[in-house]
Amino acid sequence: MITSSNTSPISQINKVIPLLEKNYGNNLDSDYTEKIQELDRNFNYSANSNVYWSEPEHSILYGTPLYEQASLSQKLALNHLHWVLFYKRVADSETELIHYNTITADCLMAANSDYKMLVELLAHETYQERQHIHAFSQINYKTTKALLGKKALVNPVSHETTVREQKSDKSANYISTAANLIAMMLPGKKQSYADSDKYLSFPTNGFFNGFSGKSDISRKQFFSDNWRSYPFLAANFYAVRYMANLLLKNHEFGIHCYFKKMHKNNEFIASPTAISHYHFLDEAFHTTTSLFLGRDFHKYLPKPSRYEKWIANLAILQAQHENLNAISGISTNRFLSDGDVIIYLMKLLQSPVFDMSSQEAIQWIEKCLCYEHEGFHVNLKVHHKLLSELRKFAEQLDYLWPVNREMRVMASGGSIKKAIKNNIKAFNQFSIAI
Repeated sequence: MITSSNTSPISQINKVIPLLEKNYGNNLDSDYTEKIQELDRNFNYSANSNVYWSEPEHSILYGTPLYEQASLSQKLALNHLHWVLFYKRVADSETELIHYNTITADCLMAANSDYKMLVELLAHETYQERQHIHAFSQINYKTTKALLGKKALVNPVSHETTVREQKSDKSANYISTAANLIAMMLPGKKQSYADSDKYLSFPTNGFFNGFSGKSDISRKQFFSDNWRSYPFLAANFYAVRYMANLLLKNHEFGIHCYFKKMHKNNEFIASPTAISHYHFLDEAFHTTTSLFLGRDFHKYLPKPSRYEKWIANLAILQAQHENLNAISGISTNRFLSDGDVIIYLMKLLQSPVFDMSSQEAIQWIEKCLCYEHEGFHVNLKVHHKLLSELRKFAEQLDYLWPVNREMRVMASGGSIKKAIKNNIKAFNQFSIAI
């Protein structure tokens, strides 16, 4: 653990600790994780296949011309697959958190032994994340197999990497370059972040590792090393985690409300709907942890150096670029370009759900991605709401650059015209390649 350049002691008592202790106690008293485990053990797709798992607008291709003419069985499949894709990303993010929770807790405890409770709190949250991941993975596997067939289970998200890598290079290269240059100037830290034998590679596409390819290993390792080494940056990680929490809450709250409506009307509630409901309640504790650690905890640490502030801003900037830089026309909760899902859409349209020929699938993909429709507007409305919530949080962090405090990267991506332009470019490249 590396201390801040300004190591003058903070005399005031850390008022965040009692708040975290109370939140931890409330989490221990809850039984939401256990309910998720039970639903996970008993899940059977056929028993849950004839109802929506969330509101219809939470469906792949909702608002597109194809959705408008889809049959009820196809709309149900699109609703279920939307749940699958959303929780694939959540499971990947929680897999990454298992690592980052551990290294940041160790860093904070090394700074002050009075923070031992944080290790216990984050260890418990990590245990819960493991149960969540298991439930999501099991349901995703069974649902994908039932709807798309066994072939779809072979590297099911490979489409998210190659196209996305090309797209992210331009927007993220300067982040990598800045991080690399800074690290090379640090005494005792030269290129240590790039040592391949110490890098922990996560085969995930979650919020924290994003869609970065192998070429970005040094960048991912760089942030991991800093979050584990500087107490201020360990706290900063939870500001990034809070961004991920808000992204999750922004969508999952709708499923939570759908669960309550179904329960009030004494209607059948699908197991995935119930899992989303209990996950929403479980994650409320995690969100509170992120808020107190990310917003308030650093105030009780030694003041950060210019280097630490720089890295903290690079981390927030990366989170914007990797997760919040565009509008989607095929999903209400995506804030990335649709160009990276074209291959997945080809699989979906040629699967038993639609049974299209290759030519038919290509024609429908063009109609859904390259022309304005209701789906883009639904996503834009959700985008505006999340942007407002993220800005309210960022305004409370006095060390942020304007590009982060105002969430300018996310704001600049909130354009349907720009989204369609990018989709047309990606679609044309795809059409030439096949």
